[in-house]
Amino acid sequence: MPGAFVLSALLTQWFGLEKAVYGFLVSLPFLANAAQTLALPLLTGRASPKRLTLVMAWINLLFWFGLVASLPFLPQTGGTLVAVIFTVFFTLVSLSGAFSSVGWIAWICDWIPGRLRGGYLGRRNSVIAVGTLIFLGFVMLVFKLLPNSIWPFVLILGFAATSRFFGLLTLHTIHAPRPTAAIESPGFGAAIRECLQSPGLPVFILFSAWTNFWMGFSSPFGPVFCFEELGLGPDVFALLTALSTVSAVAGWIFWGRVADRAGNIPVLVFGMLVWESSNVMWAVLTPGNSWLLYPMFLWGGFFSVAFFLSSFNLLLNLVPKKSSMAAISIYLGITSTAMGVAPILAGALLEEFLVQRGLGIAVYHFGFFLKAAATLLGMLLLYTIREPNRNRHTSLPAALRSLLRIMASQAAELLKKRPRSR
Repeated sequence: MPGAFVLSALLTQWFGLEKAVYGFLVSLPFLANAAQTLALPLLTGRASPKRLTLVMAWINLLFWFGLVASLPFLPQTGGTLVAVIFTVFFTLVSLSGAFSSVGWIAWICDWIPGRLRGGYLGRRNSVIAVGTLIFLGFVMLVFKLLPNSIWPFVLILGFAATSRFFGLLTLHTIHAPRPTAAIESPGFGAAIRECLQSPGLPVFILFSAWTNFWMGFSSPFGPVFCFEELGLGPDVFALLTALSTVSAVAGWIFWGRVADRAGNIPVLVFGMLVWESSNVMWAVLTPGNSWLLYPMFLWGGFFSVAFFLSSFNLLLNLVPKKSSMAAISIYLGITSTAMGVAPILAGALLEEFLVQRGLGIAVYHFGFFLKAAATLLGMLLLYTIREPNRNRHTSLPAALRSLLRIMASQAAELLKKRPRSR
């Protein structure tokens, strides 16, 4: 995910695909997540979540190696041929990735206790972030040494695929309860009824769909905006992403512990409020003040973690236990549909108003402002959700006040544990 800007540069800067085509390609992973909802009942009783995760992950990796091998032979002029090739590639990669993701989420429910998920996933993701920094350093170096060439993309994607190969080998070593238990599903209709009857889950799905739509509306075009309107290169964007990742390392540990103590909803609301408030700055960026991206990425890396970590944990706590995999599949289907439609719409609007009508950077500015405002408005839906096994507060503001006290306490504990020089 932190390297998605490499694909953005490959598709829009190297192959020169139109923004409408780019928006369609970006939407395919999310539309595939929606499609897996219909196919999941066919897998009931045939495979375990672990087997589904691993088989689909290996198939997904083979497609990536195929793309890396074919890149040097594709015409730089782009056109219909390249658009068709990438459409087929992203469709196959997206479908296999969607099934692997659903299996993975259901699998970890078996071996990560709910009371420890925040701290465990926070520590796990902070370790992953360190690996991401190494990857981003490699990206910056390659683009500096081999500018204006297809080979940086070949080397970077090849490095990522090879790293994924060793990651999947490690995944085989996880031994969890019920490793061969087949996927259980009460049926599509019954699963929908259980989701509707689960307290808080329907509203959370609506909130996530709304939020995902606006993230899909702007996020894929952030790198394109930086490349084409601000004049930044992939190496600079890699540095920005590295800054975000550095602050996220601390964020995963900090917010994981805070969420375990304060609950996921207050952490989610606080993180989104602070993060999206800073994202409003995208609406005023120009080549003259592009330096603002550095503090924005540093700030956003720390506070976005609060949103993503708490959203994931809250989902696992809200889904019905008897049909957790079916519920997760329905959740991904609905929210991914919203996120898949958004870049298609955004790409078409950019093609019309930016390219055809020539309205310039103001089109991006309006879109970024609209996204931040709409996302913040969506937080009103969280007022009606109560997280299971948490103390009920009289209001969300009361929960936020409790959160601030816990944040201060947690920060003091982490500072006390910091090694001191002798």
